[in-house]
Amino acid sequence: MEHNSKCFIKLKNGTYKEITYKELQNRRKRYITYKDKKFIPVQECLLEVSFDKYKEFYKDVERNKYIKKLKKKYKVFSIEKLQDEDFKGKDVLTDTNVDIELEFERREEIEQLKKALLELNAEDYNLIKALFFEEKTIREYAETLDIPFTTIQSRKTKILNKLKKILKN
Repeated sequence: MEHNSKCFIKLKNGTYKEITYKELQNRRKRYITYKDKKFIPVQECLLEVSFDKYKEFYKDVERNKYIKKLKKKYKVFSIEKLQDEDFKGKDVLTDTNVDIELEFERREEIEQLKKALLELNAEDYNLIKALFFEEKTIREYAETLDIPFTTIQSRKTKILNKLKKILKN
């Protein structure tokens, strides 16, 4: 930031006073209270804000960096881009790495699994749901029911074998 850049410090009455960046640096050296003050950049100026606002601002900054990184990594583009005048009439490239038959088979297997899960009784279904969909550990699930770990482990094995039989038919 340049020495003559604008900074706005908050006064006790809630209003802001304009000072230069150089003056802010000088105040930070002279007064302990200025070392703890938080500022965020707004239109090429610095604005004093509360610690919570400061934290929230930089949380958003970091999230935006993360999203940009993901977009770059996965080469994401927006749906609005498809409706853009420059894009209309152009072919959309398909991903040749996706095996459509394999994807279809996978969806069929998922549907079969859903039907098989519906054939389980409520207790068995809840155990499978907790372990595989809610990602609880066997130990966590056993503690919530106040049942020994080994009991839940053997139930899990029996239920998975039951599901295999259902899926084979």
